[in-house]
Amino acid sequence: MLIRLLPLLLLFTPSVQAQALLQAYSLQYPPLHMGNGAGQKPGIADELVQRAASLAGMKVEISTLPWRRAQLMASQHRNACVFPLSRLPAREKQYQWVGLILPGQLRLYGWAGNTRLASPQAAADARITVLAGSSAEIRLQQLRLPYSTTNVVNDGLRLLQLGQADYWAVHDVVARYEARLVGFPLKAVATLGEADSWLACHRDYPKVALQALQQAFSRLNAQGEVEQIVQNYLGHDTPGTD
Repeated sequence: MLIRLLPLLLLFTPSVQAQALLQAYSLQYPPLHMGNGAGQKPGIADELVQRAASLAGMKVEISTLPWRRAQLMASQHRNACVFPLSRLPAREKQYQWVGLILPGQLRLYGWAGNTRLASPQAAADARITVLAGSSAEIRLQQLRLPYSTTNVVNDGLRLLQLGQADYWAVHDVVARYEARLVGFPLKAVATLGEADSWLACHRDYPKVALQALQQAFSRLNAQGEVEQIVQNYLGHDTPGTD
């Protein structure tokens, strides 16, 4: 009797579709991603990714990894994404570029008393520090400037404070945020180029989920939510200005 009733029971049982999961990887990169144990705000990028995923009907799981490993995970696993990744020609074909998180500039920063350089090449004999695997490192390589790497983003600022580096190559939004935290008088002495931050996913990321996320990012921008989130972290000190 139970076997006979089973098909009838299935007809009246509501179908449950598993909610899609957005598996994203990031690095500790304040104020874009605050990292594990921040205890307060998660980060500009985290809030945008979470809101976009919610609009797209997806759950989010964000893992903090060393930056090179985070990029590797998104390039090797079909359902994985990474943020905040700068969209550069060298990376263009490696990922699907889902949503713009924040526009930005790569710059060389030094002490407030430093003079502005005529060009980045004027720093050829200087001690430059940069985050390993970052877009700033890629740009230094392209310019053939010597540098040393760190694995923690704010180590660049610490080395400047200690006098162990002359310049820090980094995104403007990160430099401003970190310098404000410790009251260090940074000065941008040269611009290395644009570096907008994106949520990027594997080249074969599922098309339906990809389109839903892209539409969600467009909606957030149209509603002005992106600007509001940025101001919650930076006030009116907007990126890209000095």
